[in-house]
Amino acid sequence: MGPVRSSIGGGVAATVVLTIVLLGADVLLRGSDLFVFFTFTSFCAIGGPPYCAGGTPAAAALRFVSYGGLFALAWPLLFGGFTWAIPGDTGTAHGAVFGFVLWTGYVVVLYGIDIPERTDIETLSLSVITLVAYLVYGLVLGIVYDYLASHRTVFGGGAV
Repeated sequence: MGPVRSSIGGGVAATVVLTIVLLGADVLLRGSDLFVFFTFTSFCAIGGPPYCAGGTPAAAALRFVSYGGLFALAWPLLFGGFTWAIPGDTGTAHGAVFGFVLWTGYVVVLYGIDIPERTDIETLSLSVITLVAYLVYGLVLGIVYDYLASHRTVFGGGAV
């Protein structure tokens, strides 16, 4: 399979696993309150307080479309385009590094936005949970990409 199809296949699988991890964290930590999942998928973390409100069906639909588009299409295509430049020799290593880079950007945005209702403990716990989630996302993305693609890297030891 080519890099684009491998990327999208990996992205879909990684997005499913990411969703399970986020929902699992919510169930373990908060019961039926889906704080982690909704914080992770909301525009609040990106746009700040004006985007924190929103319980309308249109806002929920936009949330899920953007979440799916970003994690199932955009990030995987970026990964597939630059996997040869990511440190490591395997899809697992490439995926872990890619997940860590994505998490770093998320944390910079998360700490850069002042949300009055959010405590420091919530921010720190959200950072740890999202680190695990992004690493799992990257690992699954890299593993599935490797499985589906007939090559590992452009310049590495894998067949092109």
